[in-house]
Amino acid sequence: MEVYTFEKSFLERLKEAEAVLSWDGAVMPASQVRSEWKSFVELQIEPAGWQAIWKIPRVICEDLKLRYPTIVYGYVEQVIFDELKAVFVVTAVQDNDVHLPESNEVSLIELWPTIKQENEALNVDTTAECIDRLRFFYCHVWMPWDKDYDDDRDWVQMHLQARIQLACDLSKNKLSRPLALHMRTLLMEAKYIQQRLEYLELDLSDAEVESDDEAVELNDNAAEPARKQPKPGSANGSLNVSTLPVTDLMCLHLRMAIIRSEFEILENPEMRRAYSELQSNSLKRHLLQRSVGRLTELPLTERTPICHVVTVPGKLQQQMDLLTLAKEQVKPDTQVQLANTLQDVLSICRSDDDILLSPGEHTIKFLEHLNNNGSLKGLVKSEAILVAEPQLPNLPVVCSSDEESTLLVIDGNYTLSHLVLDCRHVRRGILLRSGTLTVRGCRLLGDGNSSTQEGIVCMPNASVEMRGCIIENFAVGISMRPRSSAELGNVQVKSCNTGVELLDKTVSLNLQGSKCSFDNCKIGIMADNLALPGKEDKVLVLRQYSELKRYNDNNWLGNCNFMDCTKNVRVFNKSDQLLAQHSQQRLLDDELEGENKENIDTA
Repeated sequence: MEVYTFEKSFLERLKEAEAVLSWDGAVMPASQVRSEWKSFVELQIEPAGWQAIWKIPRVICEDLKLRYPTIVYGYVEQVIFDELKAVFVVTAVQDNDVHLPESNEVSLIELWPTIKQENEALNVDTTAECIDRLRFFYCHVWMPWDKDYDDDRDWVQMHLQARIQLACDLSKNKLSRPLALHMRTLLMEAKYIQQRLEYLELDLSDAEVESDDEAVELNDNAAEPARKQPKPGSANGSLNVSTLPVTDLMCLHLRMAIIRSEFEILENPEMRRAYSELQSNSLKRHLLQRSVGRLTELPLTERTPICHVVTVPGKLQQQMDLLTLAKEQVKPDTQVQLANTLQDVLSICRSDDDILLSPGEHTIKFLEHLNNNGSLKGLVKSEAILVAEPQLPNLPVVCSSDEESTLLVIDGNYTLSHLVLDCRHVRRGILLRSGTLTVRGCRLLGDGNSSTQEGIVCMPNASVEMRGCIIENFAVGISMRPRSSAELGNVQVKSCNTGVELLDKTVSLNLQGSKCSFDNCKIGIMADNLALPGKEDKVLVLRQYSELKRYNDNNWLGNCNFMDCTKNVRVFNKSDQLLAQHSQQRLLDDELEGENKENIDTA
């Protein structure tokens, strides 16, 4: 089944928004914007009875322990116009393991009306177009902090055109890639924080109501004047998990304030240009090299590739031992640069440079892409990386601050070796946009709790080659999108909800030899959108990879072992898909908009 999609230009988007938010020259405060959208929606949307796809938000997927993205099919029982929400009744799910209440209160912008409707008398074309306007506005124009603006300021005059222009500049690649990626990351993080804040505040309000009820009970039964009694484990009692929502709220509000101040600067086109110029000047810094007994400066764009050696503070003998290890990996005629931090190197290095990392933690906030046959290698033996209980302080560990969404973005040929990629504070470990990523002797660590965290995501036409690696504690170890490919040799996928997901029959997977293993996963290998001749079942569960290969023997090769997996291989029948492939890919790509898509489908 297909869903409605729209492609509109900047002028169309601007005129649509102005038509909703026009007060004939009068001041439109931020507090009035939502009311205007409510009035518009009430005139345009069918109040009930239309079918739609609900794309469940990431924050709800995490709360319900569902994989992301999860989509379900159903109909709208009632539109709640005052809240821009709808009562959505679920009638079909793609995965029988997805258990949801039959009736759910969802945001209108999470719904995608289907072209085919049971009641053809309904004006679903207008409904879908209205929701598209609403979704664009609240996804790309309205910011979570806008509701805090003073009512005496004209929000429309100050922000509407600038925000829509920014969204379209992002879609048409008019901004430099680092700046575009940085702003998309800020936007995605702000929206995710907003969702988390709403859920945490709701939990706290429920807890306060419950606490008030208990206080009333104590008052009724007590001989002395009533006073609130702390519940065991409450915030007024011991310091335990129940105090975490309060701490989370404080941290999230602080981070939101930081994002707001930075984004409001970059929202101004002149400030964006200044930011790009400063960043460009930083990237063009000259690297000092010794030549003929004196220091000379050589522009970054004109020099030959060099090798950066990054070490953490340590004793002299430790540093000398590390340089001895580095000497074994560097060709005699290669220029070498010593550096303090990995972040510094990534800000000045060329994409074909080699980087060697000492044992220790290397925290990065990297907003560009790695490509062009460069490499990132740890100065340690792979055996230390792959032991059952690795000693992380003694290993080269690459990690990111907790506000990041992806640890590394690869956009071309690149090599990672002898590293621990600590992905416990990110939603995604590696996003492979194009080219071939070679990974040798590495360990990828997830947090083991999230139902949406991914280890490696291979986008269409990208390929990954892994040898002697461990991927553990992710919701999805490796996600293979249509027309992507993977060659895995002696790779262990451990304690993941899904070890490897194959999202289309065009995916190429070669499990070389039989040394690949899936250990203690809920699902070892999941294959989606696969034709199962003669099979009417929505889902097919198989015991061996060899049974799966029979359905796609041209693209899926090799063999593997399954140990203590709840389901070794799970296949979703193509004939029973909720969405047509085009619509499914559209919703799938939408979730990677911040890091992956060059276009956001606004023009």
